Amino acid sequence: MREGYKSVLEFLEADLEIEEEQEHLYNQLATVSKDARVKETFQHLARAAKGHKEAIGRIIKDIESDNHDVSFYCLMCGWEINFGKMPSVGNEERCSLCCQKFALVDVDNDYAIKFLPQ
Repeated sequence: MREGYKSVLEFLEADLEIEEEQEHLYNQLATVSKDARVKETFQHLARAAKGHKEAIGRIIKDIESDNHDVSFYCLMCGWEINFGKMPSVGNEERCSLCCQKFALVDVDNDYAIKFLPQ
């Protein structure tokens, strides 16, 4: 598991399971549906769930292969602060909009940021 992403990976893996279950259920309902419009709706929902499943799987793969940027929103102004793909705890970045300085910290195997004095 990629360090700093414990909770994110847990949420994504749970979402992946949900999408797999939904795809299976929608395909079953499409198979037994007698009404063409209802069948088409379930087929559409199954395709959507499959797409969600693939997108979530790509995100998990990117995180696990260290190919995912560690980014946060500035706690002062909401602008994105990017620490890059493989940062170290303790790295410091400054918000490019408001200039507030932050440090990357680890809280129970999850990345977080903390304010640094100016």
